[in-house]
Amino acid sequence: MLENDEHVDVLVAKSVTTVEGQVVEFDAGWPRRQTVALEDVSVCVPSLDDLILTKQVAARAKDLEDIRLLRILREERS
Repeated sequence: MLENDEHVDVLVAKSVTTVEGQVVEFDAGWPRRQTVALEDVSVCVPSLDDLILTKQVAARAKDLEDIRLLRILREERS
C-alpha cells in the first residue's frame, strides 16, 4: 500500500501461470518493459501485452474489465 490508500500489485514470483495455462515469467517480460516519466521519477512498467498476461493470472471480474480496456488501448496505439 502506498500513500493515500493507493494499491500496487507486485509480481514476486519468478513465474506464474494464467488461468489458461500460459506461463508468465519476469525474466522474459523485463526486456519488453516500458519506462514512464512521472514528475521527478522514472518508473518501469510492463508492456501492454505483458500487463494483460498478468491480469489473466487471477482473472477476477475487475481483471477481465482491465483486460478489455487494455486491449482497446493496444488497438488504439497500433
